[in-house]
Amino acid sequence: MKKVRQSISVFLNVVVLTALTSSCSFREPPVLMKMAPLPDDGLICRVAVLPFANEASYSQADNIFGRVFVSELINTGFLLSQEGDVRKILKQMMVIPGLMPSVEQLRAIADRLGVQVIVIGSVVEMRDKDRYGQKLDPSAAVILRIIEADSGRTLWTTYARREGKEYRKVMHFGLINSVTALSEKMAAEIIETWFEGGVKKCAE
Repeated sequence: MKKVRQSISVFLNVVVLTALTSSCSFREPPVLMKMAPLPDDGLICRVAVLPFANEASYSQADNIFGRVFVSELINTGFLLSQEGDVRKILKQMMVIPGLMPSVEQLRAIADRLGVQVIVIGSVVEMRDKDRYGQKLDPSAAVILRIIEADSGRTLWTTYARREGKEYRKVMHFGLINSVTALSEKMAAEIIETWFEGGVKKCAE
């Protein structure tokens, strides 16, 4: 059953990736697809972020981007469930971190954590070296989904891909030369895209 669920998750990522990139360049801003309205008219302060899936060939890509993204959410005012609490519930439900829970499990997770939405994500590309260990311009691509707590359905999907050289300025000031620094830039851009799309900032 777990293998079937994992295969379904991979298939959905491929479908979403194809749909999001079919009419746009990789270097455009994060692409946001809205399948349904957000709850509470976009005022979603209580959020749980599940461990990201790693579909890239880069070891720890899920942890690198996932933790950077969580930090950025907190910095912008979201109230996040503790990572330890999330992993404890997943363990109790026998859900392997990085795999997509069932709708019933998503509902249970949201209920136990008291959140409005759940964010899940997949890192589909990350690199900073080639196969021979030679340094490369860092790059990363991610797919994120905002899932409604009550129904378990996907409300918004976001795709973003960036390369370090896109932030190069005169005399190389501001050059991004690590996947962590690149992830920080991408996380900030994705969240800003959410705000522009209708997510309301929580009260200070």
